[in-house]
Amino acid sequence: MKKIFTLALSIAATASLSAESIKIFKCTEDGIPGQTEPELMGFSISANGQYICGTIQAGAGGFSADTQSGIVNWMMADEVGGEFRGINNEGLAIGFLDDDGVKVPFGTLEAQVLKAPSGVRSILGESLSDDGDVMVGSFTEDSFNVIAAYSANGSDWKKLPMPSDAELGNLKEHLNDMSAAKFVSGDGKVILGHLGSFTFPVIWILNEAGEYEPDFFPARYVKGTDEDVTDDSKELLGMSAFYTCMSNNGKYVGALGTISDENFGLRVVPVIYNTEEKTLKIYKEPQEIDYLNLGLYPRAIADDGTFIGMIGVSLIDGSGCFIMRAGEETAELFVDAFPAYAETFGACDEVGYSVPTGISADGKKILCYTFYSDDLYGGDDPAYYVTYVIDTDANGVEEIKSAYDQQMHDAVYSIDGRKLQGITKGINIVRNSDGSVKKILK
Repeated sequence: MKKIFTLALSIAATASLSAESIKIFKCTEDGIPGQTEPELMGFSISANGQYICGTIQAGAGGFSADTQSGIVNWMMADEVGGEFRGINNEGLAIGFLDDDGVKVPFGTLEAQVLKAPSGVRSILGESLSDDGDVMVGSFTEDSFNVIAAYSANGSDWKKLPMPSDAELGNLKEHLNDMSAAKFVSGDGKVILGHLGSFTFPVIWILNEAGEYEPDFFPARYVKGTDEDVTDDSKELLGMSAFYTCMSNNGKYVGALGTISDENFGLRVVPVIYNTEEKTLKIYKEPQEIDYLNLGLYPRAIADDGTFIGMIGVSLIDGSGCFIMRAGEETAELFVDAFPAYAETFGACDEVGYSVPTGISADGKKILCYTFYSDDLYGGDDPAYYVTYVIDTDANGVEEIKSAYDQQMHDAVYSIDGRKLQGITKGINIVRNSDGSVKKILK
């Protein structure tokens, strides 16, 4: 691991008359990351909405950012690459750099390697609880099998148990012996992951004895064999684990289901599993916004059950971002629900370039990234990834002043070594009273 950077950034903001604003994170003032600083692809937002994290340069390293101060930190990997996959309310991120699973605090950006137990090649960190005591991810064993794992209260990493054959039911024949853990609830009591190679989702719930028990809920709803075709209690023909999400309170799990349509064809629909009531809601009614029948793919879900996602999943087939509000049966396009978003990223949304990836526990902040250009159709300006946060509880044009502008520094120098009176526009070399030195781009 190498090349650790800290930047104090202004956050560009665009707003309409609606109660909503857009905070756009860019790593250069000319808005072209990759020229001097990396592109940002945001993957996760903390439950309180203050911190975000993700990857830089599409997998070259990891970044985290404080949405209040506008400070972005990132780390370049040496060889294989890296990503920060999850982040908690204190700014502690988890992910991987090269062959090491890591957790990285926002303040110091000092990566702590997640030590793998004997017989394990590496650990991939995916998510952590609000207090950071419970971490989840997966092992890569010496046999190259990938196994769901967790660490609680500083203990060694342990495997999460596989469901019994009885719990797997008729879906057993579709699975191999691999698994992974992807999300953990804020209190650490519920874990969401998948069995096989993203074949089916599965959850683990902490019991009174302090052990995680699997709940393989797809077995109760998916037709796994020819004999299941006549079982009316199983409404789904499939349930993919490739796109899943879980609310911070652990109550709601979002996934992608497949049903038979009126013409005996296949249709992809979002499904929401209630882990407390152990019920599944299937959004079977056709959605007017899904006019190409690509399907609504859930990507993140709030504590009240509001979820966001994409219509379709690829740059070719994507047809916009949507929000399904709690208690509603009809989804809205972002361009209809958020006027400031429509003004700023509407063109990107139309061609499927915007990807929603996270939502705060209260549903008021939405994290996305997009492949963006100031002239998307003109072709003269370069396109690049930017990360942005939709704040549904804000209004008006917002300018966030960097926290670095308010700090007292021992000395500030220009890039050519001239001592300055304070932070100025451009690159600043800052020496603090504790002897640390940072590069700051204003």
